[in-house]
Amino acid sequence: MVNAGRRAGMAFWGAWLLAGTAGSLLPVLPAALNLRFPASVALGLQDAFGPGSIVLGALLLAAFQCIVLGALRGRFSRPVLLWIPVSAGAALIAYIAIALWQVTIPRTLISVSAIQTALPSGFPLLQVIFALFGLANAMVLGLAQGLLLAKILEGRSVVGFWLVANLVAAILVGIVFGIRLQEPVAGDDATRTAMFLSNILINGALYAAVTGVVLVAMTVRRGEAAISLVQRLP
Repeated sequence: MVNAGRRAGMAFWGAWLLAGTAGSLLPVLPAALNLRFPASVALGLQDAFGPGSIVLGALLLAAFQCIVLGALRGRFSRPVLLWIPVSAGAALIAYIAIALWQVTIPRTLISVSAIQTALPSGFPLLQVIFALFGLANAMVLGLAQGLLLAKILEGRSVVGFWLVANLVAAILVGIVFGIRLQEPVAGDDATRTAMFLSNILINGALYAAVTGVVLVAMTVRRGEAAISLVQRLP
């Protein structure tokens, strides 16, 4: 039974990892590959970091995660189905909050070049800014999803664990992204596109790996992963 529980946990973690990487990569493909379909242009998907891509990315990622959560619970209950709109709404709120902050704060306070001159040489200011944006997004998303996940898993402590998991994942993503940002990008457009897609893929995989470990730990602790997933293993 212990080995079966471990197999169930690994299967669930693998499914969550796959959902995270696919949900992160698919929404940015139209912009990265310069695919101009009428639907992609209408939804504003030509900008990989625009609101259209952000919302679609959150919807796709949440949809894949919803499938995994439904398999875990053995049914698609109302809280599980709410995972999609809640996640997309939280991502949009975080995006709007960051955009409003950039607009309302005086440019002299957020000017990268102005701040950089006052800092020690070599200080990774750009990486820190991206990390702060990532932490803000993780805080909003982690809290919103955590409240919903507490209903799915029936445990109040889930909120805190899930919020911490999202923050830790955001920190790791920021560190790795900062390291890769320092790497020189040379070559043609195809090379730069491959670099961009690899960054998105790595970021999605890191986020899913960290949050997946925490989610598996919480569900296995309650004995739910072993019960619902072992029955689906070959």
